[in-house]
Amino acid sequence: MTQKISIRSSRDLRTHYAQIYAEAKEHPVAITVNGREDTVLLEYGQYMEQLQLISDLQSCLSVYKHLAESVKDFRLGRVYPVDEAFDDILQELTLTIHGLAIADN
Repeated sequence: MTQKISIRSSRDLRTHYAQIYAEAKEHPVAITVNGREDTVLLEYGQYMEQLQLISDLQSCLSVYKHLAESVKDFRLGRVYPVDEAFDDILQELTLTIHGLAIADN
């Protein structure tokens, strides 16, 4: 997933803003200060895509974490029949609905 990125100095940004702005519409532009990358200019749509990608990856990682915990529980024998699990869940929901839920510590 390599993407072209231009590197321009902060001085260039001040003197050629319109040109760099147009570049940023096409691909990211890194702005350097004292020869080191400092800031990246990115078209708003690309920025929003990056945020969505990060959010999607975080969601996937959360699911993978739960799956890994489930596999560990299975391997350690910490499982019981689904009928019992649903009975426990229904009992907890019933207690919650009737206002009798006890907060976990």
